[in-house]
Amino acid sequence: MKKNPLCLVTGACGFMGSHMVEVLAEAGYRVRATDLPSAFRGDDLNKGLFPSVVRKCGAEIRPADLTDRKSLDEVCSGVQWVFHVARLFGYSARWDALYAVNVEGTQNLCDALEKSGELERFIMWGAGGVYGLPTEDKLPLTEDMPTDPPNDYLRSKDLAEKEVMKFCQQHGVAHAVLRPTTVYGPRAVYGGGQLVKGLYKLNPVMVPANFTARIPFVHVRDVVGAALHLASRADGISGPYNVNDDSQLTMIDTMRFFAMMSGAAFIKLPPIPVGAVRRGLVGVASVVQKVMRDYLKRQSPLEPDSIEYLNRDFVYSNDKLKGTGYEFVYPDPRPGLRDTVMWYKQQGWL
Repeated sequence: MKKNPLCLVTGACGFMGSHMVEVLAEAGYRVRATDLPSAFRGDDLNKGLFPSVVRKCGAEIRPADLTDRKSLDEVCSGVQWVFHVARLFGYSARWDALYAVNVEGTQNLCDALEKSGELERFIMWGAGGVYGLPTEDKLPLTEDMPTDPPNDYLRSKDLAEKEVMKFCQQHGVAHAVLRPTTVYGPRAVYGGGQLVKGLYKLNPVMVPANFTARIPFVHVRDVVGAALHLASRADGISGPYNVNDDSQLTMIDTMRFFAMMSGAAFIKLPPIPVGAVRRGLVGVASVVQKVMRDYLKRQSPLEPDSIEYLNRDFVYSNDKLKGTGYEFVYPDPRPGLRDTVMWYKQQGWL
């Protein structure tokens, strides 16, 4: 293994990609950053693009498109370590687009890396949701459990994970598939970012007494920190790793904490029939999503696949990751959530 490997970060301008570039640069690694050519034109907070961060880190910039196989040869030339962050993340995205970027794009990347012939480490961004919706008899979720992705986005990520593991096993490449849970932190726009901004804006904060399901949190710095930690190990990394902090905050705990941060009143409501409410919201969201996506060509504010997670009890084991010696920077999400809210305020997002 080379002492200072050339590290390729895909999706480098995005939320997690820009943090990955930062962490590698801070550690003194040589960094090559790739993303769509349009992503490097300038910061776009609404789209979660931060090319200024990449440039500030002094990374070598090589624009490319995962769906364009030929554009990846130059990008992958001479690369020893890959941090494959890029993906199409959207619960409203169509299957053909998800498959083209997340599955075929990953295959294209693997083909280009095989042609280069210098690959030593492959760290893949998978998804914590590939296990499927949780049931009480299958908690905590562990890496040896079969996958059962419940929606198109997660199906595409599950297929992409399998492509990477097959490729690395065939070529003897040390690899890790990260399965992050609810990722939050500065620069988060979608997913965990929506959750943080939405909860902070509630006033009053009202929560049913039976919202006792646990929310699996992880700070972005722990996701990228785990990625570098695993890549830096001399040997012994293989397969998937859940990336989830040590907390098991319930929805009530979380919403009470946000009320404390914002100064909003906190009101605990009587229990509600969660299953019936969830089904009703999914029905409404399905109609809204169809209108927004098919007719208005815009992102829907309500997505049935994300509503399916409402009050689902997600508990993940992080024993495999911690067994490698990784220590979480944010084992409890509350300090990190405070920092994230402060960052949002500085950007004028809150």
